[in-house]
Amino acid sequence: MKKILLSILFISTLIIAGCGTKDNGNGSNEKSVEPINVVLDLQEKAKVNENIPLSATVTQGKEKVADAAKVEYEVWEEGAKDSSKMIKATNEKNGKYTGKVAFDHDGVYTIQVHVTARDMHMMPKKSVVVGNPDMAKMKSAEEGDHHEESSVMMHVMSPKTAKVGEKADFNIHMTKHNKALTNAQVQIEVWNKANEKKHEWIPMKETAKGEYSGTHTFTKAGNYQFKVHVENKEGLHEHQIFDYEVK
Repeated sequence: MKKILLSILFISTLIIAGCGTKDNGNGSNEKSVEPINVVLDLQEKAKVNENIPLSATVTQGKEKVADAAKVEYEVWEEGAKDSSKMIKATNEKNGKYTGKVAFDHDGVYTIQVHVTARDMHMMPKKSVVVGNPDMAKMKSAEEGDHHEESSVMMHVMSPKTAKVGEKADFNIHMTKHNKALTNAQVQIEVWNKANEKKHEWIPMKETAKGEYSGTHTFTKAGNYQFKVHVENKEGLHEHQIFDYEVK
């Protein structure tokens, strides 16, 4: 009788041990991707022809991101977005990306930093008042809350390579102020760098909360770029360009 009880106890111990090591299938071993955060530091006012320091601090959780793939500052005078210019940032290797800019006449100027890091993108922006601009422009800037940052982050979840003749999937997750960006109108503009006159458009559909998906079949190999356009009913209009390779 004792032998039977010992055998039952031994088998029960093995079963319990096995259950303790079994994968529960809930993906608990997978780590979620923590979003990057970008803080744009910019003075509110400046003099004409004054060098304005530009500084953006990039972090991911408690880590300072010193390996951003691309950081640029886009600057334009209010009402002249189409005439904006890009300024390449200097990586200070401590999570800070710096630059400088000066303006030769009075005005209200927008400065937006484009940060691409760890397959994510953010582009906060602020405005600076230079000299003594027209009061109508000043009022327009105040109505738009010109010191508020626009924090849109794009995380490209799909591969950035494709094969000729095969359907390529595009999947992008978007957040604004660390919340899923839903009900947006999203489309991708794509072109071959060798023929920049021909642009094609890929419609994107929201397949999950804040996730947008679409497909495209490339007919020629080459180095491409695709620009993600995002709009919504609240007046949001953002975009970001990514490199893409077709083999």
